[in-house]
Parts: sequence; structure tokens; C-alpha cells
Amino acid sequence: MQFFSKPQAILCDRDGTLIEDSHFLSHPDQIEWIPGVLEALKFLKTLDISVLVVTNQSGVARGYFPVEAVEAVNDKMRRDAEAATGAIAEFYYCPHHPQGQVIKYSYVCECRKPSPGLFLQAIADHSLDPTRCWAIGDRLRDVEPGLQLGMKAFLVETGYGIQEQQDLSKSPFSEQITVVSSMPEIINLISNESNYPQLKKFNVTH
Repeated sequence: MQFFSKPQAILCDRDGTLIEDSHFLSHPDQIEWIPGVLEALKFLKTLDISVLVVTNQSGVARGYFPVEAVEAVNDKMRRDAEAATGAIAEFYYCPHHPQGQVIKYSYVCECRKPSPGLFLQAIADHSLDPTRCWAIGDRLRDVEPGLQLGMKAFLVETGYGIQEQQDLSKSPFSEQITVVSSMPEIINLISNESNYPQLKKFNVTH
């Protein structure tokens, strides 16, 4: 098994990576955490690894739901994480889409992944060294901005991950992307696990 140095922060996708992708999820009641994720957030907190969620929410531009709906879901996720004694440091989301229906949000932006805008904002806000950060998601567009900035990248097999693997060989970053079964599996990839005895009790759900 390949091991990696403990990251300073993880820039993580939301739908399909942390929670099940229910296709334009718009209400806190629709949240269904992927098995093992809340436990993983707890362990990441014990290691002082910040988790920053970076998510495309084009449903706003498409007129499916307002920005308040995105924020309500994010707030509930934050509370769920804290209830499990984990933490999500901050949420960054892009409400735009060039073919949207809501004029205010319908244009080509620099924050919709795979553009790096939200990653750059998170790096600036939290004084991150991108070469010490990880990008995790179920789509190539979730991790390619991180790779462009020097991050390690992990493609999960939850959400659209298995489908995305079919296009992995086409990515210019294919050799730099590590495929894992789900977000919790990354816990086992952190080097020097013997230094973190609390991880011994952590079993990844496959």
C-alpha cells in the first residue's frame, strides 16, 4: 500500500464524496452521509487536518433552488459533523452555470470546477501550502484543479467515481490520481500510522 505524508488540509467535494448524490440535492432532509465519512471526519480532526468542502451547485443558476438552499444543506452538514465530534472548516460553492436560467448566475466563471477559483480562495483564506494539501472527489473535475496547484489527488468510487474511472486514462493527470473506494479509505493512506494510535480502531467500510 502506498502511503502519503499527513496533509495540512483536504479540499473535498460534497455530493457523491461526503454525502450521497441525490441529483440536485436542495434540502437538509435529503442528506444521506456515505458510510464511514462522519467517522473519518472525526479522525481527521484528531490529526488537526482541516477539511474544506468545495462544490459546484449549478442548481442555483438553473433555477432549481436558491443559494439559501445550498447554505441550509451546508449548515446541516456542519452540524452533523460537529455532532460526530468531527469538523468541516468551511464550505465553498459555485452557484454558476453558463447555460443557466437565472441571469444573475448564468455566465462563465472562474470558480466552477474544474476552474481553480474556489481552490485558490480556500488556499488564500486558510494560508495553505497547496503542495501539502489533498484534493478528493468523485469526478475528475473535482481533483484536477488541485493537481494543477500541486496537490495530491484521490478519486473515490462513490457517487460518479466508477463511471469517471473510464475517462481516467484520458486525463493528463492520470498517473497522479490515486483511486480509493471511498473518502474514509484515505485515513489508511496517511504515513506513519503508528504515530496515531487512535487510527488503529478505525475500520474502513468498503
